[in-house]
Amino acid sequence: MKKVIIACAAVLALGLTSCGDTKMCYKVSAKNAKGKEITTYMYGTSTDIDAGIEKWKKANALFFGDDEGIKITRSKLSNMKSEEDCKGLNINL
Repeated sequence: MKKVIIACAAVLALGLTSCGDTKMCYKVSAKNAKGKEITTYMYGTSTDIDAGIEKWKKANALFFGDDEGIKITRSKLSNMKSEEDCKGLNINL
């Protein structure tokens, strides 16, 4: 009985914690109209990753003249890599 109560308390504690500001490593993929795909990893908060994707779209528009030719997606869950192991692309515009 004691183990069940401890397990329930642990699940409740995990459910109440917020992951919005936690930095994690996400897999981000870009696929063009011809089917070629580029995969990279980005480390940061969910907001940071979304901002990085927007920068990637802007860079695509600068190089190719449109932002419709590429589809960028990110993994919904982080892959638990550390910041040092999360190697990927950084775009600074």
